[in-house]
Amino acid sequence: MIYAVVNTKGGVGKTTTAVHLATMLARSGEALLIDGDKQKSAASWAAWRSENSGSLKLGPSPTTILLGGKAILSEGKTLASKYNYTVVDVGGRDSAGLRSSLILAQMAIVPVGASNLDAAAMTDLLELIELSRDYNPDLAVRVLLTRVDPRTKDTAEMLDFLKEQKLEVLTTKVCERVAFRRAIGEGVIVQELGKDRLAINEMEAFFEEVQHENKT
Repeated sequence: MIYAVVNTKGGVGKTTTAVHLATMLARSGEALLIDGDKQKSAASWAAWRSENSGSLKLGPSPTTILLGGKAILSEGKTLASKYNYTVVDVGGRDSAGLRSSLILAQMAIVPVGASNLDAAAMTDLLELIELSRDYNPDLAVRVLLTRVDPRTKDTAEMLDFLKEQKLEVLTTKVCERVAFRRAIGEGVIVQELGKDRLAINEMEAFFEEVQHENKT
């Protein structure tokens, strides 16, 4: 199964989502994490994970590689065939890498915040998804609300917008939590950090929902 974690807007938690998904998938099979972002955030996370592997009790790790542009499709297709699961993390902009990931993937997971800027960016991304379906007609798309502030009404407004766009939204909502930033900085996932039960529950719920989507 190949997943692409995508959005044309930055700061929505793409890398956090991608590394958590890849690491949770690694618990049940060989997992590949492709970092297709020029900022190399997922690769940095993997390097920190390797550095901390001796001092922290970590679970299975995904194999992490760097690919850019059209190589995400041309080389990624061959590499993905050697793994049970592949997760692609691409930068927050329209690029050859993002377009290639949408053609490569079987499921696109779209982390999105709950602001007007997020809604505007979704319009651009939807155009790219429709273009990609000329080459990948079976691409499934699931939206994940991330960095949610439960104190505001923004989430409800975003859900209304997504419904108008006829997008399938995962039930799980991932809130803005310090634990996610700390986990990324240490090369771990929040389950391994073990300090925020709410963050752990959110990521486990996200994973279970994605797994269920694959079976339907």
